[in-house]
Amino acid sequence: MSNRRLALPMLLALSACQPGRPVAALPPVELMTCAGEPAAPNLPERDGTEAVQTARDLIMLDAYLALRSAWGDCAAKLAGVREWREGMAR
Repeated sequence: MSNRRLALPMLLALSACQPGRPVAALPPVELMTCAGEPAAPNLPERDGTEAVQTARDLIMLDAYLALRSAWGDCAAKLAGVREWREGMAR
C-alpha cells in the first residue's frame, strides 16, 4: 500500500484515541492587562524662579514614578504569564 492509502486509516485510528476535542488553555485574565501609560504632565511655564522650577521638578518626579510603576506592572504580569506557561508545559 502506498503512503496515501495509509493516511486516512491512520488518521481515523489516531483520532479515535482522543477522548474529546482539544481545549485551548488561556492565561488568567488578570495577567493579560497591564496598567495604562500615565498622561503627560501639565507643567507650569518657566519664569526663572526657583519655586516654579521646584514645582516642575516635583511634577516630573511624579510622572516618572507613575511611568515606572506602569512598566513594573507590565513586567510583573509578563513574568506571571511566562511562569504560567512553564507550569502548563510540566
